Amino acid sequence: MTPTLSRRTPVSPGDDEAAFATVTEMFAMTQRSNHATAFAGWTVTTSAMGLVLQWRTIEALYGSTPGRALLAALLPVAVGLAYVLLLLARAHAVTAGAQEDFHRFIAITPPDMPEFAAPAFRQLRLLTAATRHRSILTRKALAWAYVSGAAFLAWSAAATAAAFGH
Repeated sequence: MTPTLSRRTPVSPGDDEAAFATVTEMFAMTQRSNHATAFAGWTVTTSAMGLVLQWRTIEALYGSTPGRALLAALLPVAVGLAYVLLLLARAHAVTAGAQEDFHRFIAITPPDMPEFAAPAFRQLRLLTAATRHRSILTRKALAWAYVSGAAFLAWSAAATAAAFGH
């Protein structure tokens, strides 16, 4: 812990170690969820760009019955990718709210207040719980991104083959 926090009244013996472990756990969860967010977002963006680049293929498919079936098969893929975006937005909202509460607490509470440690540790626990929830949501988004991305690749290959008669 920083010397500033260590000079404050501890909640109970050993709280500095518990607070340090909590912060360390929170940083590890944040790092993992940032990686999951980056890859899931990349998958959604790449799939969207793939749709734009395959617009001529989509137009060619629209004229035939099997092509329309392939276009209908794209709907679950699009829903899966939209769900990834929803999960990522929820993950951001959960953590942003907890961060705002923590920063507001730090801003309005005088640091020399004798009983600062107990409420600060409570706020830190709430922030850690929000970070844990974000980590769960981003891992779920990553799993959906894997499935949706693979489904989009399969759809893309089938659509290209159908449109060009291979």
